[in-house]
Amino acid sequence: MRRAPLAILIVALAAAGQGPAAAAFVAAAGKLDITPTRSVYIAGYGANRRSEGIHDPLWARCLVMRSGDQALALVCCDLLGLTRRHVLEIRRLVRSVPPERVLVGVTHTHSGPDTYGQWGPSPTESGVDRAWMADLVRRIAALVDETAGRLRPATVRFGTREDVKDCSYNARVAEILDTELGAMQVVDAAGKTVATLVNYACHPEVLDNHQITSDFPHWLRQRVEERLGGVAIYANGAQGGMVTALIHNESGFPKGEAWPEAERIGRALGEAALAALDGAAEVRDPAITFARRVYKVPMGNAAFRALMEAGVLPNDLNPDGTITTEVVRFTVGSSEWLTLPGEVLPNIGLRLKRKMAGTPRFLLGLTGDALGYILTPEDYGLKLYAYETRVSVGEQMGALMESNLLAMMPGAARR
Repeated sequence: MRRAPLAILIVALAAAGQGPAAAAFVAAAGKLDITPTRSVYIAGYGANRRSEGIHDPLWARCLVMRSGDQALALVCCDLLGLTRRHVLEIRRLVRSVPPERVLVGVTHTHSGPDTYGQWGPSPTESGVDRAWMADLVRRIAALVDETAGRLRPATVRFGTREDVKDCSYNARVAEILDTELGAMQVVDAAGKTVATLVNYACHPEVLDNHQITSDFPHWLRQRVEERLGGVAIYANGAQGGMVTALIHNESGFPKGEAWPEAERIGRALGEAALAALDGAAEVRDPAITFARRVYKVPMGNAAFRALMEAGVLPNDLNPDGTITTEVVRFTVGSSEWLTLPGEVLPNIGLRLKRKMAGTPRFLLGLTGDALGYILTPEDYGLKLYAYETRVSVGEQMGALMESNLLAMMPGAARR
């Protein structure tokens, strides 16, 4: 089926009661329960870990925005990661938004199903439930289209908290830590919250047991929705190497069972988001701009290559030994957003933020791709980052990502 041009889609939306084609900012949000209904291999930590129950549902949460002829869909899923192959499959099925404008990311929970393959019963057996995965792709695409069918006039509010403490820490270099939280609230013409997106860098790995859970994002979103209503979305940031949850264990929680700490961290981040938005100015008719770069990266990880050739990981190698990925820069009003195709070390994230001119600044980690840890050439191979190096595409990944992002940022070289 041939995809309709964007101009036709906008006219169709107008005919469906969404206002004139040249209408100002419109938005809608939705969410989809993506929890597996049977036992699955859990991604993260060690292999061969099967789920034995469900503590809280896993979600795909979607925000679709349009300003004039500029449309954009943001999806964030309670999963460890989705490769570019999965994202492209979702885009091929979406009819309401141009494919390159469908941005799919993850929270990076370590208590969801294996979506890569490397957490199966053995090193040579994939842990992916392929039937569930194929259904997931179809359902996420349908979520985007269903959400886009409910666009309505809206405004936005932005807020930040500069120093959110007692939630995260850097297990490698304590002094390199981004504690900034960014928030965007979308409100309809009746004053009701459409969606609230919260962006903060931290591994959701408080919990390590056999229960399916979204970890601390569950309580973060719950707190925001209790107060504001609408659909709350958590988007991770530059949380690589190794920005993780700060767990207080004075009570001696059994390994992987610090449920009260997951709740404390989630609710604290939710409160920080609410405080950031408290009293924030309403922004009417925010313009949307969008830029995207697709590029190739040499696959320098022999272990990844072997797993691809064995069929454990998706084999997306190009004939020249590279892998194709992408980055996106977009703006909504004064805010600036960058997508990161993996787990970016915080020093890279902080450098990118220094180069960004927008207010506030959002880094969407593991969005559009999931290529492991992304390090600077200087950090790659250091003993300090031995684990991150083993789970990285290669030495050139960080520099290529940065150069492609900076190329889309006006005036970045001067900042």
